[in-house]
Amino acid sequence: TAAGLRFIIASLMIFAILVAKRIKLPTDKRFYQLSLFLGIFQIGIPYALVYWAEQHISSGLTSILFSTMPFTVALLARGFLGDPITIPKMAGITIGTVGVAVIFWDGTTLGGPQSIWGISAALGSAILASVSTIAIKKYSQSYNPLSSIFLPTVIGGIVLMIGSWTLESGQTVTWDFLTVTSILYLAAIGSVAAFGLFYWIIKHMDVTVLSYQTFIIPILACLIGWFFLRETITINIALGGGLILAGIALATFPRSRKKGEPGV
Repeated sequence: TAAGLRFIIASLMIFAILVAKRIKLPTDKRFYQLSLFLGIFQIGIPYALVYWAEQHISSGLTSILFSTMPFTVALLARGFLGDPITIPKMAGITIGTVGVAVIFWDGTTLGGPQSIWGISAALGSAILASVSTIAIKKYSQSYNPLSSIFLPTVIGGIVLMIGSWTLESGQTVTWDFLTVTSILYLAAIGSVAAFGLFYWIIKHMDVTVLSYQTFIIPILACLIGWFFLRETITINIALGGGLILAGIALATFPRSRKKGEPGV
């Protein structure tokens, strides 16, 4: 329900911007096919999975599991985009992933029996997000970023609301200040602003390098989870965070020093 409302509100915000800026939607068949695919496999199913996973595992662990994306993206980019898989790139991803493993090495932080299903849901969401990232890079280059995200948010919101009516009917929802402001924040900042920037940046950057941002999310999520939700920051998180940053540096910095290439 929360995820569906988030994207329905976000789609209304995007529509208002499109009208205000007089941005028209493309009319070709590929645009609508891509929008349908992304609405289901970038927003609908992945966000249903990750919102459900968050009920059984911590926000930090959820984002940590999402940091497996660079491996998947690198492999898919090699197969579908022809991007090279370099030694520094894979070494950096490996070190970053080791850092992720260090952060949640202590099995006692995983929670109850449902945590295994939560972990599986988060990983499934990450895989679908990787596939969607490749699809965006390959097929949305000629489209305006705002027009590209409008229909997927509409479709994704509808898919999520159908899921909520099917699976959550009869459940009590508390519409307090924190719930409402969280949904509005995620709609405006986490959806409109974040997706708009992502669709714009992906046109100008190596898709695997862009996926490294998922390595930063666990560090930020653990810090924010500690500050707002009183989640524990352990020595594992500190050590793993250092490895993640080292992996990103190894994977990206050598690229900027190649002759003839611009800095990253």
